[in-house]
Amino acid sequence: MNRSLRTFLMIVIFGMLFSGCGFKDIDKRFFVVALGIDLSDNEKKPYRLTLQLAVPSPKIEPGASKTQIETINTESIAEGVRMLKAYVDKELDFGHCKVFLIGEKLARKDYQNLLEWMTRRRDIQSVADVAIGKPDAESMLNVEPLSERYPGNTLFLSFGADGTESSYTYVESLSDFSRRASEEGLDPLMPVIAKDNRENFVINRTALLNKKKVKLILSPRESQLYNQLASNFTKSSMHGMFEGMDLVVALTEIHSKFHIGNHDGEDTITMDVKMKVVFEEAPKGLYEEQWAPIEKKLSQEYAKTCVTLLRKIQKAGVDPMGFGLHYRATHPGRGAWKEWKSIYPNVKFVVRANIKIEGTGLIK
Repeated sequence: MNRSLRTFLMIVIFGMLFSGCGFKDIDKRFFVVALGIDLSDNEKKPYRLTLQLAVPSPKIEPGASKTQIETINTESIAEGVRMLKAYVDKELDFGHCKVFLIGEKLARKDYQNLLEWMTRRRDIQSVADVAIGKPDAESMLNVEPLSERYPGNTLFLSFGADGTESSYTYVESLSDFSRRASEEGLDPLMPVIAKDNRENFVINRTALLNKKKVKLILSPRESQLYNQLASNFTKSSMHGMFEGMDLVVALTEIHSKFHIGNHDGEDTITMDVKMKVVFEEAPKGLYEEQWAPIEKKLSQEYAKTCVTLLRKIQKAGVDPMGFGLHYRATHPGRGAWKEWKSIYPNVKFVVRANIKIEGTGLIK
């Protein structure tokens, strides 16, 4: 037997060995576009999983989205996903799952088990968005928005930069959530999704968590303020008063920074916020007024509101801004983290706001 013939036979034999691989064509797969995890009423099967499966459709137009919802109560998340394979006729594929919803009751109890599963499963993207479903994840995944063009499109656009960019919506990825859940001095936070009276989503609240569960849910106004301070979010607004007049300004530029020090024997976090704004709502005749007193008044009100929010977060015992992480970075040594834990509950907050008005929004 010559050499070329032996090579050919070896190729044929190896080809037969690998012919039984587990690859399945796209028409034999069910793409999971969203997954919800809730607490069930069954103590023996504490988790309730909800899968939103994409049903292919030739139409791509508003209202043409088709999805299939499958739910199951299970003892563990991994086993529940395997059990749900018996409910469908195609292989479940998580490669396109971009949204994970956690029920509010579960998030208030303990989220660590589901985080372990999400970070360990190899076909789940680390860039997927995570959020809390209020009152539960299952009811959120059963919402059918009239404007949805293809399965999961509404939630994808709500969190992605391709769609709406709301100053009330905090966007959290699985990779960042996992990092915050394990990093000393930096705590997790997630957006809260609810449903309005119609078939639509409302995402205007933010939940602050410690390393185990939810500790505080911010109001819409507080959520917007946090986005401004933590992310320098410019597509937002602020409300103020001047001599009894209501003023609403839109932010065109914002920069914030903080440092931790000791002033007069008291541990202090000083935050400097610089903003440029344009009026969106203001009484007539404001264009001819001197803007310096208005800028000063708005700066004072904004600084006071920021201090109130920071104290509320401090009282909840969480640190989403990363003050503790900054302290650990600037105070090397094994005892830095223990020292910060004793400092943070009593630290004083000082906010220095500097607001500059660029215009009244009127053409003169």
